[in-house]
Amino acid sequence: MLTYEEVLNMNYYKKTSYTGWMGGMRFLIKRETPEAEEGKDPIDPFFHVWVWPGPYIFDLTPADQKYTARFPFTEEGKKLAVDWINEQYEAHMSEWPKKKTG
Repeated sequence: MLTYEEVLNMNYYKKTSYTGWMGGMRFLIKRETPEAEEGKDPIDPFFHVWVWPGPYIFDLTPADQKYTARFPFTEEGKKLAVDWINEQYEAHMSEWPKKKTG
């Protein structure tokens, strides 16, 4: 299972995303900040999280094989993202390849 400590500190996500592999499942955690529409309040940044079956990278995996969720860009949101990744791993166990091939 993925732990809170493994997903690094908040400052890391201000510069880049975090990807990993867990038992045949790949995941991506990325900070996103949507642009506010003119005349509207700015939108707060959030964690955008995806999981998909390995061994392929995100860009080579069809969209219909990816699961996604969003969480607030806060420490609590980071914990929720880790919990969600772990839940997805368990919920879709039969979809993850049994060994890493790439």
